[in-house]
Amino acid sequence: MTSTPQFPWANTDNLDDAEFVIIGVPDEGGSHAHRSGAWQAPDTIRRVAHEREVFERAGIRSISLPGKNAAQRRIFDYGNVAKADIRHLVEDLVRRGKIPVTMGGDHSITAEILKGIDAVRPVNIVYFDAHPDFVCSSREYYGSVVCDISEYKNVRFSSSAEIGIRAPEPEELENLLRKNLLVIRPLELEEKGAAQIFRELKERVKGDLYISFDMDAVDPAFAPGVAVPVPGGISSSKALYLVEELAGLGLIGMDVMEVCPPCDLQDMTSHLASRLMMAAICGAVNPSP
Repeated sequence: MTSTPQFPWANTDNLDDAEFVIIGVPDEGGSHAHRSGAWQAPDTIRRVAHEREVFERAGIRSISLPGKNAAQRRIFDYGNVAKADIRHLVEDLVRRGKIPVTMGGDHSITAEILKGIDAVRPVNIVYFDAHPDFVCSSREYYGSVVCDISEYKNVRFSSSAEIGIRAPEPEELENLLRKNLLVIRPLELEEKGAAQIFRELKERVKGDLYISFDMDAVDPAFAPGVAVPVPGGISSSKALYLVEELAGLGLIGMDVMEVCPPCDLQDMTSHLASRLMMAAICGAVNPSP
């Protein structure tokens, strides 16, 4: 079960009482990156968040509240599970009306998570990444996630989007056009502003929403600890804003992937990852477990 320390905002020991369930998947078996270490991310994110968000003064323990609903959310830390088990766990949680929030590991884990959701109900995807992950010539790895999920019966590309894309391969550009998947580049986000981009996404995304966040969507100035860094990414504040606002559209699940602790600088990326998770949790409409 749960490693020590727990995700710092976890405030219930009872899965049945929880609205949100934190899950770690310490696996990078689907990665082809030269930088390795993403398997270390779940416990590193927990540790760093605990060190920087929990305070004790005069014997009284307190924790920061990174959102207006943080204190009211019921959060359970399930601990770490194997990649082979995440699909069935997520399916069970979603059937029970709970929202899984998963820490990878490499991005291929997202395809397994979405298999679990796909078995329950239709879902729209907002996919944050520097890369489209739409390679179809190779399959079932971190670069083919979007191609893999395009074959799921309940994933709706017509009401989904990718954000942060700035390093596509030619094959991926062809696949994006073929599927008519909306792509928002970081420079477009800078030009229009986060509020306008959110308004456009709100018009497109209808129904249950899954947010998948590859940390390389963020500029390396804010998130250096990733497997495949690319200059010119999203700022940390815009990322947090978009995740929190999007979560209010009907969050059904969320993940943070591709934190690579051995490549990080002062644990900046792990700390931001924990904040992104809480942005989604705080922004979500109250689920009913």
